[in-house]
Amino acid sequence: MNHYEIVFLVHPDQKSDSEAILNKYCDQIKSSNGTIDRSENIGSRKLAYPIQDCYKANYFCINVTCDSDQIDSLKESFKYNDAILRHLIVRKDEIETEPSSLLKQTQEDGETQLEEYEASIKNDNTPKEATKNIDESTSGVEADAKEEADHSDDTSDETDNSEKNNDGDENKAETENEPKEDKGTT
Repeated sequence: MNHYEIVFLVHPDQKSDSEAILNKYCDQIKSSNGTIDRSENIGSRKLAYPIQDCYKANYFCINVTCDSDQIDSLKESFKYNDAILRHLIVRKDEIETEPSSLLKQTQEDGETQLEEYEASIKNDNTPKEATKNIDESTSGVEADAKEEADHSDDTSDETDNSEKNNDGDENKAETENEPKEDKGTT
């Protein structure tokens, strides 16, 4: 029997059924004499790129000990399940029972968001006021950037016009410096 780590992404619309999906695959492995070493519901995470017009997905990780035939049947069930966006099955050298690094990272990200939320409350801001303050600060930055862009467009128009005027002046100066021909002397 081999050790495997299975990670699969569930469509975000299936969030309410995601635990049932996880239990279904765990039961499938157990029914064929495999063992579940670790089973994690990592939660909803942002995808690096959209998959089937989804920008987030529910991540699950299962570490199992089973035969390769069981893994093949699991791959087939992933293939024909529309709720599964992607899956990855990796063979491991040993059993892993500690929390995965992906779960730890998700928990740390959640703690950071929680700390920001608590800081906004500590500053006597309600969550609505905190988000309003964030929106106002970003809109101010956007307005400043727009003003700078408008200002740079105005100055570029002025420099273009001045260059045109300089070119015209240079042409006049060149014609003045040209030697005048005497038409009367030959």
